Amino acid sequence: MIRNRLVITATATLAVALAALTAGFYSVLSWRLEKDANGVLRTRAEAAAANVTTRQGRLTLADTPFDEALDNGVWVFDVNGALVSGPSRSSPLYRAARTLSTSPQTTIRDVPADTRILALHLRDPRTPKATVVAALSLAPYEDAERTALIGALVFDALVLGIGAFFIRRTVLHALRPVAQMTTQAAMWSERDLDRRFGLGPPRDELTGLASTLDSLLARLSAALRHEKRVTAEIAHELRTPLTQLRLETEIALRQDRPPEHLRTALRQVLEGTDRMADVLETLIGLAQQSIDPSTGTCTAAEVAAEALHSCGAVGLDVRLDLDGSANPVVACDRDVVLRILQPLLDNAVRYGRTAIVLGVSRQENDVVFSVADDGPGFDPAEVDSVLRPGTQGSAASPGEGAGLGLALARRLADAAGGGLTAKPSQGGLIELRLPAA
Repeated sequence: MIRNRLVITATATLAVALAALTAGFYSVLSWRLEKDANGVLRTRAEAAAANVTTRQGRLTLADTPFDEALDNGVWVFDVNGALVSGPSRSSPLYRAARTLSTSPQTTIRDVPADTRILALHLRDPRTPKATVVAALSLAPYEDAERTALIGALVFDALVLGIGAFFIRRTVLHALRPVAQMTTQAAMWSERDLDRRFGLGPPRDELTGLASTLDSLLARLSAALRHEKRVTAEIAHELRTPLTQLRLETEIALRQDRPPEHLRTALRQVLEGTDRMADVLETLIGLAQQSIDPSTGTCTAAEVAAEALHSCGAVGLDVRLDLDGSANPVVACDRDVVLRILQPLLDNAVRYGRTAIVLGVSRQENDVVFSVADDGPGFDPAEVDSVLRPGTQGSAASPGEGAGLGLALARRLADAAGGGLTAKPSQGGLIELRLPAA
């Protein structure tokens, strides 16, 4: 598991750091003890050399209160290598001291029994010619070095154990909320997509993860709502035309009708099928593209010109009327605006006599599209009902259309944060309001 890998990695890093610190500490301590031992040895030799004197032509050591300490590890040899003063010749270090005294220069050497000796040659004209050899036991220094190393290793083991304990505890404490959030998100994704962690804006890794999971749950919830909405809209928009088609077909089958009447019924069935195909294409296109009407922008004049170009008006004077030189930007996706304008223009083409005008203006925080024609227009009593599914205006002929185009346009306008209204006028007038960018 990831937490075990984190604990092992952090503990191994701590162990490497402690090992490096211990090695550095041991190296510095060894160097310092080595330097101290050499300093003590040289000081001892120089102290003995200061007591070398000549009596009656012979080299000897001056009497001092510390003769016993000096004689314990100090030898004095004359220029010929003869022993002047020092421990007896039976001392195990005598031979090493005698050999070192013949060295032409000051020399330090380690000998058996954990001892270090130094040969100091007195060749100054103001001093008697002699060689002082001093010995120093390294056992105390080695014991101190060994004790320090053992103490450092014990300290490292304690620090490593305590560090591993707190590392594991910290990792478990840090990852426990992540595991809980993952489990909760999995449960919510199956049962309740409206639940959220709600930890606020991301401040650290944990709140960042919560924000990401909240966004993921929101997208899943939006996708499900979108799917349900599309399904409901398809069912709602197709219920009325399917009923009309079934009724028309049943009437044609139950009565003995001449071929001309049957062809008329079949043409009506074909027209109804085409209208349903248009509705299906619009709804499925929205579902496949996953259009979010609240995002995206488009230029009002450009999308209006495109809608007029594709409206298929034949024999009508089609005109685009821009209010002033301003070219407002709509806070809505271009495809959504086109899908809203299309049924409005289709309605104007169907009922207009000679002219259609698509106006574009900016009114406060809205962009207003007005589709006007010189047809019979809307009765004041039907300006609200004409936008409902399956409802047609009084100007429509019996069996003409299914009453779905304007209803679908109004639904899309509402989803885009705008609105669609039919207005009584000298001709047909429908006003579309969409939020401006």
